[in-house]
Amino acid sequence: MKITKLVHSCVLVESENGNVLFDPGIFSWNSGLVSVANLPQLDAVVVSHAHPDHCGEPFVRALAIKYPQVQWFAPLDAHETLKAWGVIHVSNTSLDNFQVEQGNHAPVEPFGKQVQNLQTNWDGVITHPGDTHDIKKTNPILFMPFQAPWGTTINAIEVVKKLQPKYVLPIHDWMWNDVWREDAYGRLEAIFKDGPTQFLRPTDGVSIKVDL
Repeated sequence: MKITKLVHSCVLVESENGNVLFDPGIFSWNSGLVSVANLPQLDAVVVSHAHPDHCGEPFVRALAIKYPQVQWFAPLDAHETLKAWGVIHVSNTSLDNFQVEQGNHAPVEPFGKQVQNLQTNWDGVITHPGDTHDIKKTNPILFMPFQAPWGTTINAIEVVKKLQPKYVLPIHDWMWNDVWREDAYGRLEAIFKDGPTQFLRPTDGVSIKVDL
């Protein structure tokens, strides 16, 4: 399996059981790192919620043009917007090897707009909680938002320690500058080094090979 972080919460997962893109947000699109033309064939796209950092209009439109028949997963309150941007097939219910659970984004008002949130478990391997730390269980690989206006890095660490995934990938950290991100990744590596969870230290655009 290959996991490629594409800035913030956008992650491409490639495996023998399919290719999935999570959270095609505006920060990822504006970074210049993402080329839809160079993405592999996708089996699904997951939008955890309708905030622009997870669901960016130009990114969504470009994906909808290249992959018109691909299956999208998103919470119900994002469906109308996605369809207006060209998405044809979108669901908020479990299908095939996708187990999804719709709930609410972590409380974010008055800083931001409260929206629905989709937690996704894919292929018995990946858990992407979207924007919440209210995670009851995890697959072997957990994508964990370590920084957000609605949560703290300390709380994220405690959730990972409680759930004990085999691997954890940090997401939702666009707001960190490069110096602090590298420092924070080093601290997180040290925290998890002697425990059951391996910290996957990403470099945007560079694939990490993961053995399960």
